[in-house]
Amino acid sequence: MAQILLDFTPELQERVNYWSRRNNKSPEVFMRNIISEYLEDLEDYEEAARISQGIKSGEIKTHSWEEVRQRLGLED
Repeated sequence: MAQILLDFTPELQERVNYWSRRNNKSPEVFMRNIISEYLEDLEDYEEAARISQGIKSGEIKTHSWEEVRQRLGLED
């Protein structure tokens, strides 16, 4: 496993310590989780932007709720 040295301001270090204690995690595990979640958010954003662009360009077709209901036989 690679190691990264982060130089936190005292204020940021205190915030990390506070939230890691609140979540019953060591600061190292807490920061690893935060970084992992942030990277997942970035990847999700990029995928959403790609899909949005595909819809705008007509490359990806969308269907209305009515079309989906009709296709699935959900009309009552």
